[in-house]
Amino acid sequence: MPLSGHIRQSRAISHPEDFHSLAPGYDHLRPGQQTDVPSLTLAGDYTRQPYFATMEGAVLSGQRAAAVVARRLSL
Repeated sequence: MPLSGHIRQSRAISHPEDFHSLAPGYDHLRPGQQTDVPSLTLAGDYTRQPYFATMEGAVLSGQRAAAVVARRLSL
C-alpha cells in the first residue's frame, strides 16, 4: 500500500543522550533480557543480541526473553 496520502501526521524523535552506539566496543552497554528486578524481562532491538536496530534483532530478543520467562516459571 502506498503511504502517500494516508499519513496525516508524523514526527521524528531524537534522543541524543541514548546509551547505545553502533560503534565497535559498546555492546556491553546494551542490557540483556534477564534483569535483577523480579518479573521484569526485557525484549527489543536495543537489547544485547547480534542484530542491533533491526526487526530480526527484536524477534531474537523476544525469543530470548520468552526463554528467560520460561526458565523463571520452570516451564
